[in-house]
Amino acid sequence: MKRLLFLILFSTSLTLYAQVVNFPKTLPQRAWSVGLSPAYHIDRDVVVFDAGGASVALNGGYGILYSLDVNARYMYFFNGADYIGIDAQYLIYETRKSYVSAIAGLHYWDVFGFDLSGFYTYSPRYEFSFSVGLDMDLSFAEDINPRFWIPLNVGYILNEMMFLYAEYNLPVSDLSWGIVALGINVILR
Repeated sequence: MKRLLFLILFSTSLTLYAQVVNFPKTLPQRAWSVGLSPAYHIDRDVVVFDAGGASVALNGGYGILYSLDVNARYMYFFNGADYIGIDAQYLIYETRKSYVSAIAGLHYWDVFGFDLSGFYTYSPRYEFSFSVGLDMDLSFAEDINPRFWIPLNVGYILNEMMFLYAEYNLPVSDLSWGIVALGINVILR
């Protein structure tokens, strides 16, 4: 019961705008994760975007089932409002070297929003992974603002406990912007 209460408190206090960190696979069952991710948001003169530039995110997660985990993130923007959100990731399909997963979540960044993403990951070797997907964000301001990205992620698993990654979110709609992120995620079993 204490772990469940901690998870709820931790989750509600911590996801990243446009899901900057796109992990290829769900966490192992009953495993925790903690991560740190500096990112740079490339402003393309997006309307009502005053938080371009550098940010730092703290994220955490918990593996509920083999195919389901929950994640939470807090992002500090150096030039604007902070971002807070939660999401759930579901592993839809898995083979020995590839995965298909979906992520859905809610966030608050001056206004409430909804995130939805789908990813395909290929792992030529156990420790390396390459992911591509489609990421959608809806912000519920006066007008609903849909934003779309194509996340490209390269990851490396170090000694079963650490996941190092680099990611670029390619903007594919007028209201989205480029995002470059590096980071580390530590798995605690």
